[in-house]
Amino acid sequence: MTSHSSGGGRGGSMRDFLSKASTSMNDLKIKASNHSSRLSSSFGGRSTTSNMTSSDDALRLPMPEITRPFPVVEQPPRCILSSVSDENIRLTSNKKGLVDVTSNRGDKEQFLLIPAVKNCNEGAAANKKDVYYLKSYKFNRYLTSDSETGEVSTVKISAEINNNVENNGEEVEEEENKKDWVAAAKAKAESALADNTPSKSQLGDAEQWLLMRSPHGGHFLVSIKNELNVAICSHTTNDGEGRRVTNNTVGLLGTNSVEESWDVEFVSGELCFMSSPPSNSSEETSKQIRCDLMGKLSLTTDKRGWEVWRFVEMGGGKVRIVSWMHSQFCISCNHEGKVSTIGIGKAEEGCDEWTVEKAPDGHEGVVIKSVACAKRILCRHDGEGGGLSTMQEFEGDCGLWHLDAAHSQVYTLTSLYHKRSIGPFPYVTDNMKQSDQFVLQMIDDEGSVRLYHKSNGMYLGSNEEGEVEFVTLSDNDDTEQSAELWKMEQSIDGGYTFSSKTHGGLLSLIKDEVNPKLCTVTAMTDDKREVWSINPLLPRAISSGKIKTFAIGTSVAVGTTVAMPFLMAGMLAVVPAEATLAASVMAAGLTGAEAIASVGAIGVTAAIVFREDNDTIGIESEHEENDEGKDYTKRPLCAWRSW
Repeated sequence: MTSHSSGGGRGGSMRDFLSKASTSMNDLKIKASNHSSRLSSSFGGRSTTSNMTSSDDALRLPMPEITRPFPVVEQPPRCILSSVSDENIRLTSNKKGLVDVTSNRGDKEQFLLIPAVKNCNEGAAANKKDVYYLKSYKFNRYLTSDSETGEVSTVKISAEINNNVENNGEEVEEEENKKDWVAAAKAKAESALADNTPSKSQLGDAEQWLLMRSPHGGHFLVSIKNELNVAICSHTTNDGEGRRVTNNTVGLLGTNSVEESWDVEFVSGELCFMSSPPSNSSEETSKQIRCDLMGKLSLTTDKRGWEVWRFVEMGGGKVRIVSWMHSQFCISCNHEGKVSTIGIGKAEEGCDEWTVEKAPDGHEGVVIKSVACAKRILCRHDGEGGGLSTMQEFEGDCGLWHLDAAHSQVYTLTSLYHKRSIGPFPYVTDNMKQSDQFVLQMIDDEGSVRLYHKSNGMYLGSNEEGEVEFVTLSDNDDTEQSAELWKMEQSIDGGYTFSSKTHGGLLSLIKDEVNPKLCTVTAMTDDKREVWSINPLLPRAISSGKIKTFAIGTSVAVGTTVAMPFLMAGMLAVVPAEATLAASVMAAGLTGAEAIASVGAIGVTAAIVFREDNDTIGIESEHEENDEGKDYTKRPLCAWRSW
């Protein structure tokens, strides 16, 4: 009995111990929760927290309203060169450097038109006119020529100045030499980014070209080095059976004939969603125009790759509206007013060209008019016909459209020189799949911005101790006391810096290879951890793994499953110096009116890139005299609210 009683006592003691332990653990949880709440303090009229959980949903803020949108513009601009003598003959190239003519119009026929820096040593012609590098979009080879043989070809530019020979798979005999080569290549890459312009030493044998207007129409493609034009050279031979056969090749001529004249057709542009706002109270969201695999048009509430459209400048304020996912299709309107997609170049003259202008007073949106079809207005149609139709006169909301940038103002931020992106907050990672997404909200024309963290629903802020944290919106009208505000400035090294508006600290990352995280510092460090690239995040096409991937070209792939050859004008990612130059030239070329339309020079299209300079290339030189200042010439398109 005594033994049993003693055992029962021990069992009771154990139960009492476990009960007390459980009570103590609960007390600890409550204290920890209270301590966490105390960590959320007030700073400048807003609350701060370094880590958010599901219990912090009350602090989550709505998506910011974007009044100064940044556009997504594909840069450098891409073009196709077609012969004026025969519109079905186009310039093409292959991976071995051969330049020829073809009737095709694919990636092999596209060239990047890259503005070149004027050099006082280049001669009078190069200094007076705008000159360009022409680079094959498909093969990344630069157009060049030989005056002795008359040949036109493309050349591969090596990544290393002191090593102009392509790597043919030969093994390096000494490991030390290999290390030196790698070090030199790295130094050269850093130098190229720092210079911000393509120098002759970096471009090696790349040749500069001048595009001058031809009296036959189009432009002469003039070699600055040889002062000769790229031309179609016809050779007539006997086929051995008594028949004479004419073969076309590409070479150099200097007669200024029609065979030396080329039409420059742009195939890149501004990427936008085309949204029809809700037509009645029963509709909660807008509907976007979609182009499916077969080119059929419809309206959907989705915002994916299928709903993105490329607005390609055609000159005189006219645009061609091309599917981003299916670049062979563009929107066309026939003379009966029927709307459908059609293959590029297959529409009757003007039927695939449109103008975009602000809607009449009292209506919020833009009106899209057909150029050829009596300026019929693109409208939403809920019946048959793919949901789209046209009307002769503006009849209300069914003819209204909202054009919004395809990235929805969402970005990832990557350290320009250290290749680490922000995420998961407050850390940085070299795994781009873990990158956090931010909405970049411009507040004023002085470069004040907010960085809204999409997942956590709060803004990026910092304190004077150098800690980066989440903050809510400040109630203080003084922007200098608003901890969520940053001043965004373009760095002389390329990329952008973000400095706190409250204490001036630069957004940086701790120099820790094991556990790097965000911080702020008082000055730029030697390794430039304060310079960031801003990468627009474009939508996915579909949710499955089989997603069409586009050629990357000269740009860097963004952190999505669809890689695209684009840059933001005025928002430079980690790109070769040539693309950096292109965007710099565009920003410098803005006029006052265009800068206002662009809301502080936030972006431009191909129409603004190329200015009329006497007889040199310039889309705007094709405008009618009374076109200037019209709504349909204003850009970027996504900034229509400010027109």
